Amino acid sequence: MRVIVVGTRGSLLALTQTRWAVERLKENWPETEFKIKTIQTKGDRGADPREQNIFVGELEEALRRGEIDIAVHSLKDLPTTQPEGLVIAGVPRRVDPRDVFIGRNSVARMADLPKGARIGTSSVRRRAQLLAWRDDLEIVPLRGNVDSRLKRLVSEDLDGIILAAAGLLRLEMRNRIGEFVDPEILLPAPGQGALALEVREGDDMADELAYSLNHAPTRARVLAERGFLHGLGAGCLAPVGALAQIEDDVLVLDAGVLSLDGKTLIRGEIEGDPEEAWELGLELARDVLEAGGREVLAEAAGN
Repeated sequence: MRVIVVGTRGSLLALTQTRWAVERLKENWPETEFKIKTIQTKGDRGADPREQNIFVGELEEALRRGEIDIAVHSLKDLPTTQPEGLVIAGVPRRVDPRDVFIGRNSVARMADLPKGARIGTSSVRRRAQLLAWRDDLEIVPLRGNVDSRLKRLVSEDLDGIILAAAGLLRLEMRNRIGEFVDPEILLPAPGQGALALEVREGDDMADELAYSLNHAPTRARVLAERGFLHGLGAGCLAPVGALAQIEDDVLVLDAGVLSLDGKTLIRGEIEGDPEEAWELGLELARDVLEAGGREVLAEAAGN
């Protein structure tokens, strides 16, 4: 019997996500044996966070070499251009894609923040949107895993931090969440809250296993968001937000780009057939670029 090796990064969140996926696979394929293999990526070794693909490259190389059969990624970390010979076979049901606010002391919600409040985040997307919402905020760089960021909320005397809801929910830390932030204030990163199960092209068994966890509405939503990112020609580190919903069998995509200082926001919306999700994302990207988004992204890339 073939043992299916599932690859993941070694962080607590990555392992938690992968264990969840493997448990679902075991439920669907009880006679198949699965093994989890942890692989250290450039991102885990402290690579410059401004580099692309720092959390996925080593996993994809392990796939190509046959060391693993399925790679489990946070989908928002994946480039929008799929590497030759690899395919995303399954996109499981998405966890809440929104960002969340965690405050200190009496600051339970973002509305409670005092003037000049110090907010921790290293995401240029979050930084730009926070400054667009309130230009008096001081944005403090904040990197590391979920635990270390939560500790720095106190150690660096911050008034609050912004994290992805999905990580806290998967780690069963919902009690730490002060507020789910309205997407009108913080549009999530494209693909945030979703996982991707990647396999080698032509590996029919691994493909079938991974596809058994695929959730079609989630896949359509993230395809639209990633289509928008791809159409912009932007990477996962650009100041870009996107959120797709499916309402009454209609996909609605809300997405935009911002200047790094939050003073310029080019945002749009498009709706259509979920079967055309990728094309809808590309079309909205063209509209946003023509409305001034090209200049905004060029300025951001130069900083």
